[in-house]
Amino acid sequence: MTIRPFAALFLLLALAPVAARAQKTPRPVPDAPPPPEYAPVRSFGWAGGSLVLALPTGEFKNYVHVGGGLNGFAAIKLDPAGALSLRLDGTFLLYGAESRRVPLGSGPLSLITVDVTTSNTIFSLNFGPQLTATRGPVRPYAMGGVGFSYFWTSSSVSGSDQSNQPFASSTNFGDGTFAVRAGGGVWVQVGRGRTPIWLDLGAQYVWNGRVSYLRPGSIDTSVSPPLIHPITSETHLWLIHLGVSAGLVPKAL
Repeated sequence: MTIRPFAALFLLLALAPVAARAQKTPRPVPDAPPPPEYAPVRSFGWAGGSLVLALPTGEFKNYVHVGGGLNGFAAIKLDPAGALSLRLDGTFLLYGAESRRVPLGSGPLSLITVDVTTSNTIFSLNFGPQLTATRGPVRPYAMGGVGFSYFWTSSSVSGSDQSNQPFASSTNFGDGTFAVRAGGGVWVQVGRGRTPIWLDLGAQYVWNGRVSYLRPGSIDTSVSPPLIHPITSETHLWLIHLGVSAGLVPKAL
């Protein structure tokens, strides 16, 4: 049975007040404070980054098999313990690329060859609640959000010198769609101190809706000008991520 995106997000929002009450930490005992060298700095949220493996599902899987990229997030606590927070996720994915060597131009310029690289990419931005366990070195969390995803294909031209830096680029095609994201994971403490570091392992499902996009082979370069053959389909996918997160603390601390 497929979980509808708005049902998953509604369930997360409905459970937020319950989780916030359940995760309230007891007040510290006045006559038994923790040693200063081990007392953690109270953060106002978290931030982190991770490597992402993207696994298309449904219609999208018929045209794209796998992708990869980076995810970054920031979450601001809505209660002192951090059981409930507001989270912003930004994800950049590459799901296809192809490169070919071509003459720079006609006439004398045909003696110079350059590399033309075409990349198929997705940028997603989502904002919503996160529920987090507030005790122990292993802390499960659940999150959800709404936002958008933008699919675009661009080509860049680079030379054959050691730097191989692109000196020209152009966007070939682009299209956007409304997106809903829901998922969860676990933080495992790997570094102690005043600002602990957490290993972040989790998965998210992104409902992207129907959008037009390109994949490797969608641009026919055998004719001039090249012909573009976009694909239109649903573009749902799983995001499997592994990274690190840390507390956000005021500069004064």
